[in-house]
Amino acid sequence: MRITFCFLVLLMLTTACSERKSPDMPAVTIEQSADTLRTVSIHHELENAAGHCQVDFDWPMEGSPALQKAVREYIITALFDGGYSSLPDNPDTLATLWCERKLASFEKSLDDMKIQVSGPNEAPEEGIKIMKAWENDKLVTYEVSGFSYFTGGGRGTFGTRGATFRKRDGHRYGKEIIKNTDDHLHALMIVGLMRFFEVTDTNALKEKMTIAPDLLPMPDYPPYLMADGLRFQYNVYDICRFDDGDPWFSIDWDDIKPYLNVETSP
Repeated sequence: MRITFCFLVLLMLTTACSERKSPDMPAVTIEQSADTLRTVSIHHELENAAGHCQVDFDWPMEGSPALQKAVREYIITALFDGGYSSLPDNPDTLATLWCERKLASFEKSLDDMKIQVSGPNEAPEEGIKIMKAWENDKLVTYEVSGFSYFTGGGRGTFGTRGATFRKRDGHRYGKEIIKNTDDHLHALMIVGLMRFFEVTDTNALKEKMTIAPDLLPMPDYPPYLMADGLRFQYNVYDICRFDDGDPWFSIDWDDIKPYLNVETSP
């Protein structure tokens, strides 16, 4: 099967997608304590003549009620494009429903476009992972990653994003996770991109980017906290060519701490 996923710090792609480069970073560790958000891992996949789909997510089972509610809503929103009020709250049922809807969508699209799929290697496919990625006694981060391919030899789409939650009340940090920006922060971001692209000077960086480095914007999605600091994640095509993937980097805790608008940090 050709199903492919973007993992926490690695996205493996074939000729349709480029390799997600990973600088040397410490392994993610999640300390277990009374405040730990405890989860159950949900997995479901479904396949028929119209295609193949697979879903995985970490569903909250124990922890602050407000945090459980916020994270569950985040998972459902990621799965169903924003709507969750009329959906079941059983995680296995949600996973099954997601796959069933994806296959029904594949089948309708193929029928509408009068496309005949000759075999499983040409069938549409889609996968998504929504996983607990990092945690300390005050905060927890989830990361969403996925891949989608229709048919006909196209490149498909892929991407990653994340969100950090405050444990005591379930607050999800948006772009306000950074309280201020300045030239020094911009310089730290440029250094992070140089690590991702494995270059050592800004001239080489310019060759990799489709915009000038001094015009580098913040990512569309808010940065989020991970074991190695604050993670900045760009989408495919945002700042570089498709073959270079979806650039990301982290600014370590010591450097990013003056810019953080969170109650606590490691």
